[in-house]
Amino acid sequence: MQNKLKLSKESSSKLDSLSTKLNLRRNIICRLAIGRSLVDSSSVFEIEPLDNTGFEFNRYTLTGEHDNFFKLLIIQHEGKKFDDDTYFSIYLRNHIERGIEILYDEYQIINSPTEFLLFLSSLSEKES
Repeated sequence: MQNKLKLSKESSSKLDSLSTKLNLRRNIICRLAIGRSLVDSSSVFEIEPLDNTGFEFNRYTLTGEHDNFFKLLIIQHEGKKFDDDTYFSIYLRNHIERGIEILYDEYQIINSPTEFLLFLSSLSEKES
């Protein structure tokens, strides 16, 4: 079972920027990124990150005691089962990569930590 994940340099730079602007730890931004990516109905399997020279995370740092919950959400999103290493090294990583890109682009438009977090919280209201 894989326990470490490396992001691309570009995503790591955007993650660092969001972390600074929102005053949130990187692992929290990654969790938000996973959720934001899951809103998009398209699969992340085809995403090919440019590199893996960015930040490295331990599995527990990213998903904590909720790893099985994250895995089940991603299995439901993809509509198929896969082994644990595929979940972590491909699907979870790609959801983080895509989610960071989405969050970063949305923050550039809003450009206010408070308004941005309010915007994110309003997304869940629109879905229900």
